[in-house]
Amino acid sequence: MKERVIFEEVQSFVGTWIWYLVITISVLVIGSRIAAATLSSTSSDGGFVGLMLAVIALGGVIALLATSRLYVTIDKNNIYYRFPPFVSKEKHLGQGDIREMQVRKYRPIREYGGYGYRFRFRSGRAMNVSGNMGLQLVLTNGKKLLIGTQKPESMQTAIRHLKENWGMNG
Repeated sequence: MKERVIFEEVQSFVGTWIWYLVITISVLVIGSRIAAATLSSTSSDGGFVGLMLAVIALGGVIALLATSRLYVTIDKNNIYYRFPPFVSKEKHLGQGDIREMQVRKYRPIREYGGYGYRFRFRSGRAMNVSGNMGLQLVLTNGKKLLIGTQKPESMQTAIRHLKENWGMNG
């Protein structure tokens, strides 16, 4: 059960450069498929099928980006997060789950291969929407988790309070 919330953030892909890139690519691909089907001298259903497959695939990507949200809440005892549809059920981490934690700058492409719900053997899991700041956690089982943030100063303050509450150094 959540106690007094000291940090809360909801992030979305809508309005980020990734969102605009996907929309631009979608318009270009669908526009070119329509132009190809319209200008084709042969009347085949292949152009229509290709157009429909492009619309379905790009529509799925747009729907995924439009509905994905990264939720992070920190109270005086726990860190809560979820990233539907990838992590639909809210997870919480308490003092017994975390060995180390710090807000840090990271390189999303190099360390995790991009944005979204990512995994790399060396770097661990990451959930990020945009930017290059996040909460790096090292769990007691040795696994790593990075949760991106657009509010690094506020998150740093919340982590400092959490560490004080838990009696952690640093």
